[in-house]
Amino acid sequence: MARPTPSCLLLLVSLIVAAATAPAPAADDEPVRQEFELDEGEWAPTRVFDPASPEGRLQAARHKLAEGRAKSAEKLATNWIEQYPNHPRLVEAYLVRADALVARRRYFKSLFDYEYIIRVFPESMEFQTALEREYEIARLFAAGMRRVWLGLRILPASAEAEELYIRIQERSPGSPIAEKASLALGEFYFTRSEMPNAAEAYDLFLQNYPRSRHRERAILRLIQSNLATFQGPKFDATGLIEAAQRLKMFETEFPVSARRLGSEALLSRIEESLALKEYIKAGWYERIGQRVSAIFMYRRVIQDHQGTVAALASLERLEKLGAPFDPEAAPPAPEPGTETAAPDKST
Repeated sequence: MARPTPSCLLLLVSLIVAAATAPAPAADDEPVRQEFELDEGEWAPTRVFDPASPEGRLQAARHKLAEGRAKSAEKLATNWIEQYPNHPRLVEAYLVRADALVARRRYFKSLFDYEYIIRVFPESMEFQTALEREYEIARLFAAGMRRVWLGLRILPASAEAEELYIRIQERSPGSPIAEKASLALGEFYFTRSEMPNAAEAYDLFLQNYPRSRHRERAILRLIQSNLATFQGPKFDATGLIEAAQRLKMFETEFPVSARRLGSEALLSRIEESLALKEYIKAGWYERIGQRVSAIFMYRRVIQDHQGTVAALASLERLEKLGAPFDPEAAPPAPEPGTETAAPDKST
């Protein structure tokens, strides 16, 4: 995923504004302002507005923004909103002002107007535009763009990025912009090494968008995130178990990529780690004098994790305990009421 830059967002705003206003009036004394639409590759006039009318004044604000005069556009849009608070085109004025703030790199302040559009005008055409703008601002914040405070860009905005990604998904579930936000949220957590959150985000992405063209990347990131949550054989192994399940799914769906990843070797390493965890648990039972439970656990290591180093070590421990492993015999269960659960260390 390409790293976002402020210029990308400014270019997006300028192109859309230019499309809504082009071509601009040619003479200062022109008595009317016009709107145009693209028809078969050419701009054709659609409606004509008196420059003194609310529509004409709103169009003037758009022209200022298209000309790169963002501060003037913001002022005109603010005056328009104050003068026509109940006008049918009020949502357009809020969008113009928000876009003007973006052009001035006041990203956080622009979010107030985009949020107003999203909350108050969910049925408008501008609703989707506002979500797109918020997504681009979230990407800037996630990439390290800071908020302005006391005239200086010094306040971290990563929390705002996280919140925006989540809000976009809630407000437009199942949409293309929600899909992008869902994947971006996983990337946000992953790049910040918040692996439990990353694993949860990628898992939700796969549930909500099972046919996404980004499915391969999401599964791979989920595997990596789950593996990273495992801190050692004395800790919880849920991440390892989840990673193994996803690896097998990855092998089925993307066999070429799985071979390139080395999935077989990775599964072997996971198996060794799970076996070692069970072996350590058996050793703990042996140290505290619970011989039956220790024998049971050693035998389970041998049966469940054949061929691992831990399985070979378990065979040796059973010999020393006077209970050599018999593959035909059923393993003895721990005596009820006497066994104690081996603890996992807290993460």
